[in-house]
Amino acid sequence: MEKLGIEPSLLLAQVINFSIIVVVLTKLLYAPILAMLEKRKKEIEEGIAIVARQREDEEKFSVRKEKLMNEARKEARVILEEAKRQAKESEHDIMVLAHKEAGEIVEKAKREAAGVHDALSGEIRREAVILAGAMTKRLTASILSPDDQHKLIAKHLQDLAKSKVL
Repeated sequence: MEKLGIEPSLLLAQVINFSIIVVVLTKLLYAPILAMLEKRKKEIEEGIAIVARQREDEEKFSVRKEKLMNEARKEARVILEEAKRQAKESEHDIMVLAHKEAGEIVEKAKREAAGVHDALSGEIRREAVILAGAMTKRLTASILSPDDQHKLIAKHLQDLAKSKVL
């Protein structure tokens, strides 16, 4: 090999040096980078899971809201039918009174339906705020310091209070 200009002792030294550099770079750079990427992947998966749960909750609230609205409509129909039957059986004076009562009952049912709608909307908003707060808390915990987190949360709570979401 010496005829080719290769010295075995230098070649052996270069192979050893290369092996040491590969081991050091693998331990010091490659492993931490892989760990960081894995951690980020888990955070993204958790965020996706939270969004999926939020969507499921939103769908459940929508179904519940629709069910309550249908029940309120059904009650209103039953009440109206009863009022109509009584009005047909009664004389003219009783019929006028029955129509008046039916109108009041319908208005009451509408107010109750509107109250149920408002209550469910408020509940959905509160749940959305809680879920958004949980997501924000998880995401900001790895990015912001605790003082910055508290300042940010306080600012957004003031904004929410001003917009009357809560």
